[in-house]
Amino acid sequence: CDDTTFQPCSDKALSNLKTYVDSFRYIYAINFGITANAAVATGRYPEDVYQGGNPWYLTTFAVAEQLYDALIVWNKQGSLTITSSSLGFFQQFDTSLTIGTYTTSTSTFTSLTTAIKNFADGFIAIAAQYTPSTGALSEQYSRSNGTSLSAIDLTWSYASALTVFAARAGQTSASWGAQGLSVSNSCLTSNAPTVSVEFNVNATTRRGENVYLTGSVSALTDWGTSNPILLSSANYPTWSTTVNLPANTGIQYKYIRIYNGQVTWESDPNNAFTTGTSGAQTLNDVWH
Repeated sequence: CDDTTFQPCSDKALSNLKTYVDSFRYIYAINFGITANAAVATGRYPEDVYQGGNPWYLTTFAVAEQLYDALIVWNKQGSLTITSSSLGFFQQFDTSLTIGTYTTSTSTFTSLTTAIKNFADGFIAIAAQYTPSTGALSEQYSRSNGTSLSAIDLTWSYASALTVFAARAGQTSASWGAQGLSVSNSCLTSNAPTVSVEFNVNATTRRGENVYLTGSVSALTDWGTSNPILLSSANYPTWSTTVNLPANTGIQYKYIRIYNGQVTWESDPNNAFTTGTSGAQTLNDVWH
């Protein structure tokens, strides 16, 4: 689960995967109404406009394949580790989880790996749902109704299906994985200190409506509404997420609701706080 080479089960890769998947939850009509911790159709990136910007079979399969690859490693090494970076990913499946290492002998390992496998299976089910009865895989499927689009019988769509099925069966290629590699310092990201902040907000919503978070720093999408951070409704009406934020920094934020693509902001004033110098923080809010 090496972070340096961005292995599938590394905390950065898992955190990135959650952000990627969540970015498609409200921009595709076929994803509307799906719960915040379930599989959805995914595309190349939210701002994609090629052929109208639709989900692709290979990108949807790729989410499942990364998760199956992670499961292979966790089972082989006999444990999984939750860090401040990956906490938000794991809390999709159990909001009570805390930072630490869980071995195969623990009930947490068993329940988590089962939930993650079911989550991965959901992405295959999404692709299957929008595959024609002939089994033919095109490049894309419609964001509005799931019909096949763009290039037909595309080789890389079929290839992605084969590799994800192999990963689900626990199979890896001879060249798979990385070990003992290093990365030039010029390629490394900033090691500026961060703190893990859990956001909780009490908000009553209607079916198909989700609650998101945005704010004044890049980790909170710089007040953006095109890729806000999706909160989990596992403890509804409390919506929750965990984000790594720069330490010792004054931050403003708001929650927003999105329903059928329409954005509703909280009323003024902005919520505000200052992060600590280390550790973790919890914020409990009520929608206003």
